[in-house]
Amino acid sequence: MSHMYALKSSIEQVLGRQAWYDLKETTSVATWRRYVMKLFDAIELSVETTVTIRDDDWIADIRSNLAHGRDLTIIAKTPEDAIAALSGTLLRQVFLQLGSAPFSRSGDKTPLKPAHWDFSGFRSVQYVQSEQQREELFLSKQRKVIGFEAQIDLQAEHRSAKTRQPYSEWCAQRGD
Repeated sequence: MSHMYALKSSIEQVLGRQAWYDLKETTSVATWRRYVMKLFDAIELSVETTVTIRDDDWIADIRSNLAHGRDLTIIAKTPEDAIAALSGTLLRQVFLQLGSAPFSRSGDKTPLKPAHWDFSGFRSVQYVQSEQQREELFLSKQRKVIGFEAQIDLQAEHRSAKTRQPYSEWCAQRGD
């Protein structure tokens, strides 16, 4: 069960408790293939539904990367092969999400210097947050700290105060 615990736990966080039960003791390549494929599907669906402003070349690169990962997973002969397909695909995916994947086959090594790791040459990544999204994030974090019931009580107090201040600012001002 402790073998690859971090990976199995992360897969559980993404795909649910059943994934943990199915993967915790298995050595079945079929089970690992199934979950790796589900992860690729979840990533692709997340990108398609979340990244609304994008260029055609970038989304084609994302789809191609995930398709290549699926191809590698299909031919995996062991769970380790399926995990290697997942790892390699996710590594490339991270850099594609940053704008472009590095290609460093020309030299013996690539120095860890900003000039070699700036991927904004073709596109820029920008994370923005609307007022509503900021409030939703605040609510989520607050709920984890104080609990659902306490949050409901605070929200009722905020409404009864009849302030125009957003709930998060009202809480910050009070020290909540």
